[in-house]
Amino acid sequence: MQFTVVASIETLVGPVIVVKGSGGSDAFLLWLVFATLVVIGVSTLLQVVRLGPIGTGAVFPVYTSFAAIPFCIMALVDGGPTTMTTLVLVSAAFQIIFSRWLFNIRRIITPTVYGTVMMLIALSLASVALGLRDEAPVSSPWSAPVAALATLAIIVGITLRGSDTLRLWAPLCGIAVGCAAAAAMGIYDLGIVAQASWVGIPLDAWPLVNGLHYGASFWSLVPAFLFLSVIISLQTGGTFISLHQSSWRQARAVDFREVQRSISTTGAGNLIAGLAGAPPNIGALTMVSFVQITGVASRKVGYWVAGAFISLAFLPKASSLFASIPSPVMTGFIITVAAVMFSEGARTVVQDGLDRRKVVIVGVSVLIGAAFEFRLFSLPELHPVYESLLRSGMTAGGLTGIFLNLFMELTAPRRMRFRSTLDVEALPDLNEFISKFTERQGWGSEMTDRVSAAAEETLLTLAPLGREEDDQDKWRLLVLASSDGPVAVLEFIGAASAENLEDRIRHLQEQAVEAPSWPEFSIRLLTHYSSSVRHQRYHDADVITIRIDPPGRYEQSQGAS
Repeated sequence: MQFTVVASIETLVGPVIVVKGSGGSDAFLLWLVFATLVVIGVSTLLQVVRLGPIGTGAVFPVYTSFAAIPFCIMALVDGGPTTMTTLVLVSAAFQIIFSRWLFNIRRIITPTVYGTVMMLIALSLASVALGLRDEAPVSSPWSAPVAALATLAIIVGITLRGSDTLRLWAPLCGIAVGCAAAAAMGIYDLGIVAQASWVGIPLDAWPLVNGLHYGASFWSLVPAFLFLSVIISLQTGGTFISLHQSSWRQARAVDFREVQRSISTTGAGNLIAGLAGAPPNIGALTMVSFVQITGVASRKVGYWVAGAFISLAFLPKASSLFASIPSPVMTGFIITVAAVMFSEGARTVVQDGLDRRKVVIVGVSVLIGAAFEFRLFSLPELHPVYESLLRSGMTAGGLTGIFLNLFMELTAPRRMRFRSTLDVEALPDLNEFISKFTERQGWGSEMTDRVSAAAEETLLTLAPLGREEDDQDKWRLLVLASSDGPVAVLEFIGAASAENLEDRIRHLQEQAVEAPSWPEFSIRLLTHYSSSVRHQRYHDADVITIRIDPPGRYEQSQGAS
């Protein structure tokens, strides 16, 4: 119940902003609040359970995606609720498909691109906030600014100086104070609360009653909503990774198969959102903070959270309180959300490692996105599809980042490839391949020996023992060799393994083994020769990436450690 109250603000502020930003009716607003609560409850249940490809088995609640707000406003303005419903259904279906592509696009949708998109989302939300600023009835010139600043001041103040527990309540406290300030200034209207019934379902404005809409506005916005599904998938995956790292007492490597399940399950929940006419949802980042502070990560909490949201949906009097929040108060709240999202995006970019090329990609993408978002220049009349893409700075800047990253990938030196069966008998051929690779790079014999030793120990660690002969196709190995300056980068791509190599390395580092077995001995040698080992597990294959520093840098790092 505590988490439900804390998350209710971020859950219901989204649909309220969508309706107020598009000039929708109060009847549609009440329906959207009801539908959002039901969809979030059902989607949270889907995440908790494990049914085939659906469910993560973790307490992973969802809420309305703030990235979807600008897109949904465009859909409502251009085509109305039926158009938005149809577009959400299409984007949800694409999201489920996208979850299976994570392995294939891992080089194009990089952390740099994801961080750039996060910053562009913040700019789009800032644009929405500026649009809501003057929508409330004005009793005096200071009414809207006072309400917005009161909200902003409380949220920022508690976030900066409050305790860990109090910070969870910062959005709720800020909006409560902002509403009080709005009431004092005479711009808080509770009429929608007075008209709402205590128990019931506001079916009057269900968009699906009028069917789906495939008009010109739908086709012009399809590319933008497909891009939105990619954004939601990336945000959901990143949130689930953070939740995974916070939910275990001992550190565990991320299993990307579970990340794929979290994305596909969110897509299934968004299919339900489309049928209900609600905006798309995303994994609740608030849950990560909740787990870190309380230490509670039991999936039983997920069942109670889902039940609480569904129960609240059938109490229109309670849920209409959120629908009555004045627009200036929303403005103050959105500014804080946009600021946090921009900072998170910048941190993601920095953590991925900045070099000259990444700085150019991020800078150009953000500036182009800002130019299109705030209409800093005029464009000639374009086809509706292109106009819908360029109308949002998020899509314009995000696609710029993807295309620049794709250009870098296509023009990069070709990676050397080695294919064989995943067997120790492939070792001589693998050593010959490594020798050709290091010779092409112009590295000396000492670096060649180090790379060969790391590749050999990786193969010995992965090669299955006692496999059947008819499993030849299953146990195939692909090795990609490239360089990052003086550093060698090897990617071993093979069949899915039963255990994560990073977990095995961490386990051996934490425990002293006097007489390690042969696999453990190979792992210890691998960590000796490599500067880093990363194991990503997907449904289709496993990817083990090892980096080998040159001898001088390796000895320097060892001495420092």
